[in-house]
Amino acid sequence: MYRAIRISVIFHYNELSWLDIKVYAKLQQYQVMEAGSGGEGLERFERDSPDLVLLDIVLPDMDGYELCRRIRSVSKVPVVFISCNTSSSDIIRGLELGGDDYIEKPFDPAVVVARIHASLRRVPIARNRPEPKPSGSVQTPDIIVVGELEIEPALLRIRTGGKEAALTVKEMQLLVHLAAHPNRVFPPDQLYKEVWGSDSIGDTRTVFVHISSIRKKIEPDPANPNYVLNIRGAGYLFKG
Repeated sequence: MYRAIRISVIFHYNELSWLDIKVYAKLQQYQVMEAGSGGEGLERFERDSPDLVLLDIVLPDMDGYELCRRIRSVSKVPVVFISCNTSSSDIIRGLELGGDDYIEKPFDPAVVVARIHASLRRVPIARNRPEPKPSGSVQTPDIIVVGELEIEPALLRIRTGGKEAALTVKEMQLLVHLAAHPNRVFPPDQLYKEVWGSDSIGDTRTVFVHISSIRKKIEPDPANPNYVLNIRGAGYLFKG
């Protein structure tokens, strides 16, 4: 039976700008579940099992970073930050804690909803429904094996040296995309468009932080990677 996509929106109730997001999201037939604090958001997350979390950083009881950390300890569901904190350190912190995307205020609600749609379209496993593959898409194998690295895309599972490591949904999508095109260099902006969605308008710092996190989880020596390489001035490649 079809179930409406559930979006958990966790924000400070005093911010009127979030009302526009709710209106646009409902027009897309998303079921919007809102919370006005970190504690309430965590309680609703555990109860409602949303397909995506839209998260503010400034909350009355705990900040969005801590809430994201708690969500990530139990779930791979996509988490999208929206914040007026726009420094590189703030963005990197949010992404390193497991955020899949980071949208800066002020924002266009229509663009936010488009990026939500792009994230959900590329994460069928989080929706518990099969996702049809578009014509001409790359068919990834059930298992990708390179050296001691084993990737199972459908299960969001990775092993290196026989040990399992947990990647977030977006980290897995990024790694699978690179591994499906071994030895091909991808500029960061191209990776953002192809992994986060062609209709996404984002910051390539997002790609950098996700690459860094992937390396920490799969590379024996992240400072001298064997699998995901940086080609200075050009982009990233997966060494096949």
